[in-house]
Amino acid sequence: MIKILVLLVSFFMAINSLQAEEMDCSQFDKLSAKYVECSALQLKQKSNDLKNTTVKKIDESKKKFEGSKLKESLIKFKNSKTLTVFMEKN
Repeated sequence: MIKILVLLVSFFMAINSLQAEEMDCSQFDKLSAKYVECSALQLKQKSNDLKNTTVKKIDESKKKFEGSKLKESLIKFKNSKTLTVFMEKN
């Protein structure tokens, strides 16, 4: 049973390592369709990675802003009709 488990784990690790390797476009001629396809796939993967990291950073910034006093001050400023109303301490 343990041998089967070890075999399955090693099999899945081998598959994941093959998928994780970045495609090498230098093996294709630069004027070929395969090179363009390979470059497009790499660009798409990099743009998706950049998008995911950006979304994570934006979510973290939103959480920080929600808990800050700056948000309360901005809401108070937005709701005030005059500067004197804004400067009142409540």
